[in-house]
Amino acid sequence: MAIINTFDSSGVRAALLTPAFSLLPQCHHRRLCHELSDADWVCIGVERVLEPRTSGRGFLQKLASRAPAKCPENSHFFESLKSKRRLDLCAELNTLLCAQGARQLPDRLAALSALEGFDIHAADGHFHAAAAHDKADEKGTKHATGHLYMRNLRSGMLSHLSTLDQILCKKEHDMHGLKRSTIDSLRQGAPKGRKVLLVYDRAIIDFTQWHKWKQGSGIYVITRTKENLVLSVVGVPPFERDDPINAGVIADELVAPATGGAVLRRVTFKDILSGEVYEFLTNVLDKNVAPGLIAFLYRSRWGIEKSFDEFKNKLGEQKAWASSGTAKGMQAQFLCLTMNLLSLLEHQLASQEDIRNRPEEQRRARRLEEAQAQAVKQNTVLPQALMLVPRISQLGVKLIRWVAAHLWLDVPWKQACLALRRLYLAL
Repeated sequence: MAIINTFDSSGVRAALLTPAFSLLPQCHHRRLCHELSDADWVCIGVERVLEPRTSGRGFLQKLASRAPAKCPENSHFFESLKSKRRLDLCAELNTLLCAQGARQLPDRLAALSALEGFDIHAADGHFHAAAAHDKADEKGTKHATGHLYMRNLRSGMLSHLSTLDQILCKKEHDMHGLKRSTIDSLRQGAPKGRKVLLVYDRAIIDFTQWHKWKQGSGIYVITRTKENLVLSVVGVPPFERDDPINAGVIADELVAPATGGAVLRRVTFKDILSGEVYEFLTNVLDKNVAPGLIAFLYRSRWGIEKSFDEFKNKLGEQKAWASSGTAKGMQAQFLCLTMNLLSLLEHQLASQEDIRNRPEEQRRARRLEEAQAQAVKQNTVLPQALMLVPRISQLGVKLIRWVAAHLWLDVPWKQACLALRRLYLAL
């Protein structure tokens, strides 16, 4: 098999990158650059994610051995990493790609009609180790690089929201980064009048900010309560305890902070399988959104934690690529772009080629059956949403390795698909 020596190719590379290339002409930050085109820059960034090296120079050396005519000079590569224009281009491209994914990928929450009026995102912070050339502080410590990411719980598409403090280079509280984010970025392209729901851990608790977001921008929040949070019960609205969507719900209360302010909603929930009791807090007061759905959506927040595991353990992205804040943001954008392209490719393989990781699907089905059996033993039922909504699953390491292996091989698409089909069955 010949090694591909150009970015203009067929096979797996084309299938992976075509969605991005088709959207590039719509990007306002696109510019003509003869030395390193924007299309080539996108290719290089995706390749850097899929086949990480401990250093940028190590990556460029391997790239030069495969496509010498397309490999930029070291200085040009690192200067491009610091380009604000190219960073804006990558962010714009990923925004368009997320919108395309929302149209093309299955809506995992479609069965929950009470949530029809919401765009729903899990969000959280994630840290990479410091870059090799990051400066140490006065104590000799190099601080990790933090980012805030969002994952659409309907489509599964991933977005970069913010790079945390790059001035003091110390761990910035997530809420500071969220407040710094624009309303457009928090709403992720949702049209005017559409509600947006953020599912976040306890770091997002700031009731004054919640009120501003809700009243001014239609942004709502679900989180867990803090142990030291003092709340007074101001109302106990009825809910349908016998509705299977509310299985596990102990209480649904209207509460108010001791300091005053807007009324909130507190849902107390007992996990049927583990026996653990949780309290969730939200400013979604709509009685049509059952308390069981509040608990379910917080449970679904773990989908973004899976993305971070994919960054670290499947893509090997454990440290920052470079020292500038722009370069760190560029890395985050390329991570999101690559993950989203892989999600679209996985959907294409399933819908057009009928290639699925069936052994993994069977394992998930067995786990659900075991959970149902445990619930029956306890004379109870699982929350209905667990049965109706397919979980956001991780991208399989087999798929990632297959894509990385075929990026540079001149293998026809059908032949490459046959190799993946065999891989799923054999390993």
